Amino acid sequence: MTKTRNSYQLHIQLCDTKPAIWRRLVVAESITLAQLHRAIQAVMGWQNRHLYEFEIADQRYGQPDADLPDDPTMDARRYTLGQLLQGQALAVRYLYDFGDGWLHRIKLESVAPIASPAALHSLPMCMGGRNACPPEDCGGSPGFADLLAALQDTAHPQHAAACAQAPGFDAKHFDLQRAQARVHSLALLRANAPAPTARTETALA
Repeated sequence: MTKTRNSYQLHIQLCDTKPAIWRRLVVAESITLAQLHRAIQAVMGWQNRHLYEFEIADQRYGQPDADLPDDPTMDARRYTLGQLLQGQALAVRYLYDFGDGWLHRIKLESVAPIASPAALHSLPMCMGGRNACPPEDCGGSPGFADLLAALQDTAHPQHAAACAQAPGFDAKHFDLQRAQARVHSLALLRANAPAPTARTETALA
């Protein structure tokens, strides 16, 4: 008998930012954490320039450092979201860019059967979101707050520099169709897609 496949509806929110930045993403339970990383990059608007880690039940998953035999990080390509959550709303943390420290909280909102192969093929799917993802390498939450302050105040001494750093940035902008297009462009979300290999940043504390 064919095993029933489920979809997981996830609410992904970037921590410590104002205005609140979040996305709603539906994925198959069979998605690996490495694939989920790529999907989050797509729907949030990140550019996959840096390392990442997930933390679930006090265990870290990401890209283990081959030069550190005692590295406790588990290989994110080898674990699916369904294996780890088992349909339970466990706390999930996702850290992107160990330098800037973009921490996201992921909440499992609902579990539903996938009705058909066509429905499975349509996943991942972005269902909604709010506000723009911060620019890469802007200094984490404190740097982002400073950037917004400079962008919004034409008299700010760093206004010109901020405009040059993030030209045309609109903190309130979110384009659902564009987010979904980025998800579809991932070409089957290959878990072994090119990514940073040197673990030179600070791990999730």
